[in-house]
Amino acid sequence: MVEMTDREKFLFDLHGYLHVPRFLTDDELGALNAALEGNMDRMGEDGNSATGESTTLPGTHRRGMFSGMLTWPEPHNQPWRDLLAHRKAIPYLNTIHGRGWKIDHAPFLLYSTKGAEGLILHGSTQRHFDGSQYYAYANGQMRCGMVVFQYQLGDVNEGDGGLCVIPGSHKANYPFPRDIREWEADRGVVYNVPCKAGDMVIFNEATLHGTLPWTADHPRKSLLIRYSPKYLHFAGGFYKTELPEWVAELTEAQQATLEPPYIYNRPLVEDDGVGVARPRRE
Repeated sequence: MVEMTDREKFLFDLHGYLHVPRFLTDDELGALNAALEGNMDRMGEDGNSATGESTTLPGTHRRGMFSGMLTWPEPHNQPWRDLLAHRKAIPYLNTIHGRGWKIDHAPFLLYSTKGAEGLILHGSTQRHFDGSQYYAYANGQMRCGMVVFQYQLGDVNEGDGGLCVIPGSHKANYPFPRDIREWEADRGVVYNVPCKAGDMVIFNEATLHGTLPWTADHPRKSLLIRYSPKYLHFAGGFYKTELPEWVAELTEAQQATLEPPYIYNRPLVEDDGVGVARPRRE
């Protein structure tokens, strides 16, 4: 089973997030952006608007949002499907969840233009155990609840806005003060993660995270794919019972990522991101 490097394990354990430079190839990045540009008329408004009583997070408008990319017309559905069980993502998922991880709910893309509002910071400290948002380490292994793989399809320079985290907060033990949640106080503890187009950031859902208002002239294009352990749904699951007919068009490995939560006889994605193992338990 392929896993993260020792350096990556140290950094993820320390910070609760990991920046992976140059995750996407130029061809993959180009295909994703071409698919997006060919479907700009499908953009809706992000319904997850929440700035609380903050005076720093509101903007002039809400973020845009794309969803349903896995069922867009060909060829624009394929670049998104190719990420479901991406070979380079497998070491991270194997390390964080163990084998048998799954897509939690449908991928979506956040699209922000200059002036778009932010989102209050959220997550789960260790003050109370949350079985869907947690971080644990035992017997030489880390384990998490849901994690987010955020792929940047455009540059995010320092100060542009977008994804922000409080490093190390996945291990925090005290209540989360509201004025920090709303980016009103102690703003220095909040880190706006800079990235180049094609980079990917993994963060634990328990890590306190949010969105800063977008200030750049170029748009923010952040694709979010969320994974959970094989036994867990965080947000109701991608599919609860039978998979839809279009899933038959996917590879075995991609299909396995869309399975609902269960353990026995589950197809497990192989390290090549193509095939699956089918262990049986009596």
